Amino acid sequence: MQVEGEAGFVLHTREYRESSQLVDLFTRHHGRLRVVARGVRSGKTGRGQKLFPFTPLQLAWRGRGELKNLVSSEPLAVPALLQLQGEKLYSGFYLNELLLRLLAEHDPHEHLFDCYRQTVAALEAGEPLEKILRLFELKLLQEIGYGLVLDYDARTGDAIRNQAWYWFDQQQGLVQRQLPPGMEGKGSWFYGEHLLAMSAGTMDTTPVLKDAKRLLRQAIQPHLGGRPLRSRELFRSYVK
Repeated sequence: MQVEGEAGFVLHTREYRESSQLVDLFTRHHGRLRVVARGVRSGKTGRGQKLFPFTPLQLAWRGRGELKNLVSSEPLAVPALLQLQGEKLYSGFYLNELLLRLLAEHDPHEHLFDCYRQTVAALEAGEPLEKILRLFELKLLQEIGYGLVLDYDARTGDAIRNQAWYWFDQQQGLVQRQLPPGMEGKGSWFYGEHLLAMSAGTMDTTPVLKDAKRLLRQAIQPHLGGRPLRSRELFRSYVK
């Protein structure tokens, strides 16, 4: 099998044998896959260029087995890694780790690929971090078959009401219940007006963004296999 001219991004690299790397890629038509980049650490071959994350690439690989050989990787833009610093850089690592942990190998997600490309561009452009991360998380859950229904009650099918409170059940979804005293904005309780803003993608206020972060963390957690996200730990170390 040989693939040429495929659009993709590097998600992660690690050393492999003396001079090579194992490279996790996210590609438009072939989804997530792992390849061997031979000789990239020695710089003695034509494939000796550095493989930067967050940079759109034109890729080629070949091979018959499960682990393919990377033939070429041509950057289509200035490496975005040079533009991402601080919180933006750690946010990029977070996006990549989500894709590595939640996507099955060789499962194409063309719409998600386009969303990822747009999200990286938004990070570079300095757009509000919290909003673009939450929009990406919503799209990712939708693509892997666990999309959140944010505008209808999961139990009754009634439209979400602005001034009602809803409990998030990881198995069932959002259901209207009587809010216990003192639980506003805590735990698994969410305000209807905020849910509708999330559904519309208009997460432009601090209360809505806080609720979106709390809700999406609860929605994503069951799909991580009980292991914490390393990118979150790195970010906590950075902000200390």
